[in-house]
Amino acid sequence: MQEGFNSGPQSRLKHTPPKRGVARQRAQKLCTERAEKISAIFLKCKHRFSPGKICNRRESLLELSLLRYGNVMFVCDKTIRLLNSRVTFDAASRQESCCVSHAHADHARPHQLTYATPATAALMQARLGRLRIESAPFGHPIEIDQYRISFHPAGHILGSAQILAEHQGQRLLYTGDFNLQESATAEKLEIVSADILIMECTYGHPRYQFPARAELIDRLCGWIHAALKNGRIPVVIGYALGKSQEAMKILADNGFQLCAHGSIMKLVRVYEKFGHDFGTVEPLRGSSILEGKVVVVPRRAELTRVINRIPNKRTLFLSGWAIHEGFKYRCGVDEAIPLSDHADFKGLLEFVRRVNPKKIFITHGPANFAVYLRQLGYDAQPLRAVKQGELF
Repeated sequence: MQEGFNSGPQSRLKHTPPKRGVARQRAQKLCTERAEKISAIFLKCKHRFSPGKICNRRESLLELSLLRYGNVMFVCDKTIRLLNSRVTFDAASRQESCCVSHAHADHARPHQLTYATPATAALMQARLGRLRIESAPFGHPIEIDQYRISFHPAGHILGSAQILAEHQGQRLLYTGDFNLQESATAEKLEIVSADILIMECTYGHPRYQFPARAELIDRLCGWIHAALKNGRIPVVIGYALGKSQEAMKILADNGFQLCAHGSIMKLVRVYEKFGHDFGTVEPLRGSSILEGKVVVVPRRAELTRVINRIPNKRTLFLSGWAIHEGFKYRCGVDEAIPLSDHADFKGLLEFVRRVNPKKIFITHGPANFAVYLRQLGYDAQPLRAVKQGELF
C-alpha cells in the first residue's frame, strides 16, 4: 500500500491511481504523433526489460524524448538499451545480453552473455574468470535481434571498441572510452559515420588540452634517465590495465629494463598474445633486484606498503588529470605526466566533426560539453548526469 493511503473504502476510491490506459492517454498528449506511435512499444519494453525499481517522472520523460528520434532508438534508465531488444551497452549491472566496449572495470561486468572484441574477451577472462563471451573481430557485423552490430577500434586500450548499431537505414554509434592520439598498444581509432552518437566526454572542458604525445613520451623517458643517472629507482604508477602496458611498451622500445607488479603482469601476458613485445620483464617480488630497472605498479591503496618498501625511489604518476596544477602533491608523488588514453577537449570536438552525426548524447563527463557542441551548431544534449570515479 502506498504511503498516505487510508484503508477505508471511500479513501481507497478517492486515491485509486488512474488505470494504465488513462495514464497512457495523458502521456500521449505530451508527445508528437510520431512519439505516440512509439510510446506503446516503449511501455511494453520498459515492462519487459526494466524489472525492479520504476523510473521516476524525469527519467521517463528523458526516455520518451530519446524515443522520438529516428528509427534506431534506445531507452536509458540505468543503462543504455536498444529498443525492443536484449542488447545493452556497457551495463553496470548484470544483464541478459551486453555489448562491452572494453575491459576496464567500470565498463566490463560478468553478464549472462557478453559480446566483445577478441582482445577484450581475453582481458575480461583474465580479470573476471570464466565468462560466456561471443567475440567478433573489428568490422565483422553480427546480427542480434533486429539489429546489425559491429565493433570498430576506439584507440583507448587493447581491444577497445566503438559499437555501431544499424537498423532500418539508421546508424547509432556508442563510443565507450576513446582516444584520437595514436597509442603504443591500442588499435588506432577508426572514424565511423553515424546518425546518432552516444559519446563519452571525460575531458569535455577547454582546460583539458594535453601536450603532443611525443612531447609527453620525451618527458617520461627524460625523467627516468635522470632518476637512473642519480642512482634512484624510478617507480611508474598507472592504471593496471591499459596505462601500465602502454608505459611499459614505450619504455621497452626505449631500451629500459622493466620490473612489474603481478596484477599488471597477468594482463601483459594477454597483450603479448595479441602481438605486443615488452622484452624481458621481471615480476616484482620481495627478492627482486631493482637497481637499474624501472618499476611499474598500479595505483591501489593496498599497494602503498609495496611502494614504500622500495628503497631510494622516485615516483611518477601517469594520468590525464595531471594537467591540474598540484595534482602530484595531492597524489603524494614526485612527478606526474598527463599521458592519457582518453581524448582531450580538442580531440572530442575533432571526433564529432569527423563523425558528423545528426544527434549527439553525451555521457561520462561534464554536462556543459553539450553547450559547446550546440554553440558549434550540433544538436547535442547530456544523456544523464554521471559521475565516473578515477579515470586515467
